[in-house]
Amino acid sequence: MPSILIVDDEEGLLNSLAAAFRFQGYRVEAAETAQAALEVLGREPFDVLLTDVVMPGMDGLALMERSQSRFPRMPVVLMTGGTTVETAVQALKGGAADYVLKPFTLTEIFHVVEQALEQDRLRRENLELSELNRRLGELDQVKSNLLSAMTHEFRTPLTVIQGWLDHLMGAEAEALTQGQRESLTAIRQSVLRLSRLIANLLALVESHAGQGTEGAGPVSLWELLRSAAELVSAEAAKRGVAVSIGEAEGMYAVVGDGARLGLLFLNLLENAVKFSERGGAVRVAVSKSERELEACITNTSGEIPADQIPRLLQPFTQGDMGLTRAAGGLGLGLAVVRAIVHRHGGALFVETGKGRGTTVRVRLPRAPREG
Repeated sequence: MPSILIVDDEEGLLNSLAAAFRFQGYRVEAAETAQAALEVLGREPFDVLLTDVVMPGMDGLALMERSQSRFPRMPVVLMTGGTTVETAVQALKGGAADYVLKPFTLTEIFHVVEQALEQDRLRRENLELSELNRRLGELDQVKSNLLSAMTHEFRTPLTVIQGWLDHLMGAEAEALTQGQRESLTAIRQSVLRLSRLIANLLALVESHAGQGTEGAGPVSLWELLRSAAELVSAEAAKRGVAVSIGEAEGMYAVVGDGARLGLLFLNLLENAVKFSERGGAVRVAVSKSERELEACITNTSGEIPADQIPRLLQPFTQGDMGLTRAAGGLGLGLAVVRAIVHRHGGALFVETGKGRGTTVRVRLPRAPREG
């Protein structure tokens, strides 16, 4: 139950108010002077202080100031006669929650006190939310720092491993047996997959930090798509999925970081292949407008439920996050795509429908044409 300390030098009013608030379910203490009220406050806190302004000795304003120095969050409601309204208004500016004019009805005083308690509750909740947001921000920064450190530290040994694999499968290939070549190929594929996961993590961290377009310049959109299609060709053949890319309508370029945009389209094509059924197809097309180029990637099977699309654009999320899900991965693909698109001032659209597969459209600003 809420607690209230009532202070008034008029004994009849004080006793009536105390009885009325007890009937309303409050825990009530009453004091006839400000000094007596301070003694009560010295023993226990209250949810609200209801005090008269004009009292002998210490007045209500001085009581408010003294009480708030000890309990700064305790709301204070002032009771005042008409001749002290201006003083009460000044007190509001000094921290009082509200005031009520004498004479008043019980309904009026109940309402004013309840409003003061409600405002205090909302203020406390706002403070708690602010503190929670601050702590969440700190945790998010710790997470970003950890991911950044991990990705940078992982890249160095992976680069060494990949370099030696390339050497063994190149200059030393003739000395290898068929079994050794197959084993090294499997290792190399795993290294490349891990490298892509790390690249996605790093891209996500950089995007959150407002980075990721430092090497921006004109980049051929068709070349980015063609390179991504080559990188997924082996996996597509293994899954029995045909990947086709339309002819470029002129060598138009977009403005952006080539490495990040390459990762963007690699993620989209990998997803399109991964979630296609055997015998399906992935089609890539490029179109242009006066200010933008659009890459359209469609798979003929593997629809995404429309209500899942917003969730899939969040990091570490897939449609099926169970341990036995058919498609692996960290669930970073679409989240990284969205982050890179936004960092490049573009737009991302996901369209899906029963029997029509899934289409992802990426629109990016065109680079100015020379001449």
